[in-house]
Amino acid sequence: KFKEITRAYEVLSDADKRAKYDRFGEEGLEDGGGPGDASDIFESLFGGGGRRSAGARRRQKTKDVVQPLKVTLEQMYTGTTKKMAITRSVLDKKKGVQECRSCGGRGVKVEVVRMGPMIQQMQSACGACGGNGKSFQTKQEKEVLEVHIQKGSPDNHKVTFREMADEHPDADAGDVVFVLKQQEHSDFKRKGADLFIERKISLVEALCGFTMSVTHLDGRKLLIKTSPGEILKPMAQGFDPMDKDEGKTDWEVMEDCDCPSVENVAQADTTDVETLKKACDTQLKRKGIDVGAFVVDGQRAFFKSCTREEALAGKKTKKGSTMYVLADPDAQKSFRMMKAVKDEGMPTYKNPFVHGNLFLILTIEFPDSLSPKNQGAIRKLLPPPLNSTKLKEDDEGVEVHNVTDIDPVQSYNSNKVNMSAGGEAYDDEEDEDGPRGPGGPGGVQCQQQ
Repeated sequence: KFKEITRAYEVLSDADKRAKYDRFGEEGLEDGGGPGDASDIFESLFGGGGRRSAGARRRQKTKDVVQPLKVTLEQMYTGTTKKMAITRSVLDKKKGVQECRSCGGRGVKVEVVRMGPMIQQMQSACGACGGNGKSFQTKQEKEVLEVHIQKGSPDNHKVTFREMADEHPDADAGDVVFVLKQQEHSDFKRKGADLFIERKISLVEALCGFTMSVTHLDGRKLLIKTSPGEILKPMAQGFDPMDKDEGKTDWEVMEDCDCPSVENVAQADTTDVETLKKACDTQLKRKGIDVGAFVVDGQRAFFKSCTREEALAGKKTKKGSTMYVLADPDAQKSFRMMKAVKDEGMPTYKNPFVHGNLFLILTIEFPDSLSPKNQGAIRKLLPPPLNSTKLKEDDEGVEVHNVTDIDPVQSYNSNKVNMSAGGEAYDDEEDEDGPRGPGGPGGVQCQQQ
């Protein structure tokens, strides 16, 4: 027993041995090391060599400091520098890091207690140094960091200052990270490298062209106009260019189909289509796999790395299978077309000489009414109407109705009570008088013939 106590004291009083014991146990003390880190697998693949000793393990870091930084869209467009003051704890270099006098640098205190003929050694962490074996002092130091905001920086972009967080003698200093938070703009909206502005135009401007001025984010004055003879149409209903899901992958569904000639690159034991679509855009894409189609049967899904054309060329009939193929990117192109000023969007972050586009979200305001004379004059200038009829107002059996403005929501609510199915009125009356059993007074018995 005394040998065990002596051995324990020897280990605990030596910082290196204590670290090895804490990490690898008794085995680590016997062979002088321990099992290599998990990263050794990758190092052997990439020429890093085999095992590393416990002493070569990565040092800990103090906690990173993450600070949001508000930035205007103008500053993101032109680029700027902001000076940010931080206060951090640094080591007092004048006093330095010294060996703890209380424990002699061991980090533990060993107390020998005699109990009759027995001698017992008891250890505890040193209260003076907190078990570190070192004595040091810190001081508060104020520093000013220059945060460079590059042109075209995206929202939530991180600007990192390495090892500028609090200092500690047994750890590397953490990082100070500023997260750029783009502020809302009164006129411009941003999506990636593209900018959007909303404007109202009259029917005359939609038919005969318009000229408008825009002050850009860098102060330049833009004169924007349509080409001669160009007619503007209202934006397609159901299309929102600012929708965050607008850029997600669209899939075309083909029932009872498969493309067996296209090799499978992955499979999943689920048939949840939304989960499979998300996997194509996230996990598989991060692995460098571009999925052009996936097939779902009754039990699992199979992913194919191919183009849309290759998947369609290999399409075969297979009952019970559903094939999802990348939708034709040009199928909805005409539906999404908008008026824009080319290359007047945001500069791109990685190449500020390349810009996105400036899109115009135009709302056409129609006049409340026109005189019959003006309507006749306009009708002569415009193409013929699409709707025509051979009926005349004075023909027998013809009813003449003029359209009027009605709110469909109010119309639905006003008639909702009269459109309830299930004979609720009868049920309510039955509830008032109490339930009527079969064959009771006034009861109705139904029997299928």
